[in-house]
Parts: sequence; structure tokens; C-alpha cells
Amino acid sequence: PFALLSAATVFDLLARNGRRTYGRTAAHLQTAGLLSAVVAAIPGIVDYFGSVPRGTVAARDATYHAAFNSSALVAFALARAERHDDGSTTDRGLGLSLLGTALLSAGGWLGGQLVYHHHIGVDDESPTALGEPGQHAKRFPARTANM
Repeated sequence: PFALLSAATVFDLLARNGRRTYGRTAAHLQTAGLLSAVVAAIPGIVDYFGSVPRGTVAARDATYHAAFNSSALVAFALARAERHDDGSTTDRGLGLSLLGTALLSAGGWLGGQLVYHHHIGVDDESPTALGEPGQHAKRFPARTANM
């Protein structure tokens, strides 16, 4: 969803130069992004209620992640409603898309925190190329000038 919705915002900005086809492309990207966001929310809801330990920092981050992403989707849905038949958008629609992109960026960062820091949605018991079940990637020492 992030790539589609943020690309729609970029195409809306490019459409300001008079290229109507960019506005139509933005409209299609925005519609696809909204639909894919609904699909992407399903495993997020399952993880939120099924694997996030209550009363933890992970639960707080998951709640903020959901709030940022939900708010972004509302902003993008309102922006979609601002579109004209030719795909172009209003100034308000562009502003809502920019707001949605900012909210998705914050929500995406929190999603990264949930996966990489809190290991939400990660099967720590499956064997990986990095080691035995339950092991995490080992940090390698930083390269020095002598290497």
C-alpha cells in the first residue's frame, strides 16, 4: 500500500505541470493502494489481537501503528473523493494525499519497530539460514580501515 499510495501522491504533484495523464495514473494508483491496504490490514488485525502481548511497549507501538495507518487511509479515501472525472485532484485532495503519505511513513516506521525490535509476526522457532531455531541474526563487527 505504501508504494502505491505515495506514488499516487508523486503523480499528483507531477500532474500540476499540466500532464493530465499523470492525474489519471495517480487516481489508479490511489485506488489500488486503498484496496491493497484493506487486504494488508487483515494480518495486522490478526497479529494485533493474537500475538501482541498486552500491557507492553509492543502493544503501545502496535496501537500507534494501527492509528497512524488507519488515519492515513481515511486521508487517502477523502483525497480520492476529491478527484475529478479526468483523474485530477483539488488542492485539498493533494493536501490530504500529502498528509496520508506522512501518516503512512510514521505508521511504516512503527511497523518496522514491531517486526525488527519486538518480533511481532516473526516465527522465532523456524530454522533460518542465519542459525538454529530461536536464534537471531548475529551482528558482525564494523569494518575498519585496516580490513
